[in-house]
Amino acid sequence: MDRALAEQLVRTYVDGWKEYNSDKVLRVLALDCILIESDGEILRGAQTITRELNRRVAGNYGPWHISRWDITSLAIDEDTCFLEWTFEGPRDFEGATLVRFKEDKISFLREYCTTKPLWEQPNE
Repeated sequence: MDRALAEQLVRTYVDGWKEYNSDKVLRVLALDCILIESDGEILRGAQTITRELNRRVAGNYGPWHISRWDITSLAIDEDTCFLEWTFEGPRDFEGATLVRFKEDKISFLREYCTTKPLWEQPNE
């Protein structure tokens, strides 16, 4: 996978969610893409993933919004990408996503997140 294309796909995916634009998200996903959310939910198929975005935007689960989703680091190696991010929306947290590519599309995403705000151990 070309590094520039991989980064473009990942940034388009994140931007699509931030813009509530399921068509934009759909364009970068392989038809059989798998998304594993940080809460364990597994979504199989590009149509399922974009349908879920539309459900959230429509408020099917209550008020939902993304006020910020910033990529803070990005590493790309052959057919894999790892990104760290900061998210603000229904709840605020930091996390990371493992992304795999197949045939110039995103084929797999697995998200991980912090469970509490970051903090440092005090020096003694």
